[in-house]
Amino acid sequence: MHQTLGDQFLLACKQNYFDRVTPSNILSRPKEGYKRVESIAKEYFKRGEYSEFAGFFQESQYFIPIWAAHMLLQYGTPDRDLKIASLNVIKNYTDNPLAPEVAQEEKDWIELNRERFKEYF
Repeated sequence: MHQTLGDQFLLACKQNYFDRVTPSNILSRPKEGYKRVESIAKEYFKRGEYSEFAGFFQESQYFIPIWAAHMLLQYGTPDRDLKIASLNVIKNYTDNPLAPEVAQEEKDWIELNRERFKEYF
């Protein structure tokens, strides 16, 4: 059975969740799980499927929304509304009592990128 690109993204995020690979942790970038999600995201962007990719913001498990938000901001060329939506997803994860280490990573990411996205904060 052939998996859709969306299925591949969801499964890669799920695997990263269990492997403790997170999108804003710089130590995750060289890991195979990060590269897999990055590759899938870049394929979406190459196809111009930004609104389809933003649909991952509606997911609620395995940090799928923050993976989508980080991939959009890091590797895509989202329009203003999609940038704002992505940053809002990231901001929402800064107060996640169920994953305090991920919440801190997101806070740190915001501080590191505050200047880059100053018009949105």
